Amino acid sequence: MSASQPIRPVQNVGNLASANATAVTKDAIVIKTGTLSISVTDEKKSGHIGVCNTTTSGGVGLVTCHVNKNGEKLLRVGHPASATVTAATAANPTVLTLNHPDTKIKVGDYVTISGSSVGDYNAVHKEVTAVSSPQRSNEYAQTITVSHDASGAGAFTGTATVAKSVIPVLYPATSSGCDAYVQEVQVG
Repeated sequence: MSASQPIRPVQNVGNLASANATAVTKDAIVIKTGTLSISVTDEKKSGHIGVCNTTTSGGVGLVTCHVNKNGEKLLRVGHPASATVTAATAANPTVLTLNHPDTKIKVGDYVTISGSSVGDYNAVHKEVTAVSSPQRSNEYAQTITVSHDASGAGAFTGTATVAKSVIPVLYPATSSGCDAYVQEVQVG
């Protein structure tokens, strides 16, 4: 890293620590820049640190890098993607209508829905199972289907935000464990 490439913290992901070879995860975070700054302490050993979409099935969508004891790395984990939700179905799964036809959200991504005045539509880290193709015939409306049960919700009013999210994960390299500090950063 040169002086011409400053790093600015955007969000604190926090400490990921394991005393043995057991993997550790944190709650899902919304991707804001897609770049993680990872620092491993000298108290334990090295580890593989990164993100995944789900902690089941061996970490679907897993992106990690190996960081040595007392080492630091930057890791690009994905692209930020978000949109304003203008309508939603009270169904299972939930179909969200977005305000923009090119959101960069695709099938297989996980998203967090927040800011709805009807709380049943807010959801953390749900899978996108379908994305429509905006066309002139549907006035270029973009819809995404999300694996969220809002079937008991009242009518959607106002707006909400949908944003791509990931789960931070640590896989210690040895049975001695690993202790890492992670931040999402803006480079440049």
